[in-house]
Amino acid sequence: MSVNKKIDEIIELIIMLQNSYKGLTTSDIASHFECSKRTAERMMEAVVEKYGDYIETVQNKTDNKKRRRFKKGSTNSLIKFNSDDFALLEHYKKLEKSPVQKKKLNAITEKIKAINPNKYLKNDVDELLLNQAYCAHIGFRENISFDILSLINEAILSQKQIRIDKKYLINPYGLIYGERIYLVAYNPFVENILIYRISKLKEIELINNYFEKDENFNIQEFSDKSFGIFQGEVMDVILEFDKSTADDILEYHFHNSQKIIPLENGNIQVSLRASGSYEIITELLKWRDCVKIISPKSLKDEYLKTVENIYNSIKKEN
Repeated sequence: MSVNKKIDEIIELIIMLQNSYKGLTTSDIASHFECSKRTAERMMEAVVEKYGDYIETVQNKTDNKKRRRFKKGSTNSLIKFNSDDFALLEHYKKLEKSPVQKKKLNAITEKIKAINPNKYLKNDVDELLLNQAYCAHIGFRENISFDILSLINEAILSQKQIRIDKKYLINPYGLIYGERIYLVAYNPFVENILIYRISKLKEIELINNYFEKDENFNIQEFSDKSFGIFQGEVMDVILEFDKSTADDILEYHFHNSQKIIPLENGNIQVSLRASGSYEIITELLKWRDCVKIISPKSLKDEYLKTVENIYNSIKKEN
């Protein structure tokens, strides 16, 4: 490993220690950098030797593992941002359709400006944004309080229960951001993990009860099981798109499990493994007659029934 790479990894570890709420274990470091635990220990020792006064040990109530993190604000001077970074933030602020998320992005930008006052070069950012245009974004605009999201995030990080709609106690595991914002939580009453649309919850209250999270639960893996939000029977889906859409399909992201294969006839085959037939069909409808469902038959039949229902509805009106 080159000296520069070692330095980069140490700086990355310092930033991770600064950003971690729970703190990092040796196993966390080894997993992130794909190295042995001994190498991870050496990296941690190098940071402690230099910045030991700024590091604190964190006691987690759910396990007895030794976790360490930087005291908040200790490494601000090591984190650098340039005009490209700010331009990217401004770019996503313009794309964001949710007022709540836009407000959060604004707050993040202001915080970064505060710790990097000399790096926020307004003229450079304006120049980078000058030639960017945005089409109207069609979709849902949820009215979710910033305070509600902050409360949920606090509950997730501290592993405290929340009460929803003045009735149910649930263990919040994480958030999924799609067209809407959803809370993934374990419901002790039904003994299962459920998905809650946050904008539909009437009241959310933080409860001073700690819960033990399933260590094997991974929200990204949970989310990847479905095509969108709704969980269901996982299907092996094979689609074939007409060659007229080839350029678009080769750059299109349907699902994390997708495999895209150009066929000899110029068409494009897309295979993926996911649940959520409703959302898969909704996505395919926008490709009109340029897509065929090869398998499974159950999805093909449901798609055909959907198209027939649309046709019959239009025919009835005429």
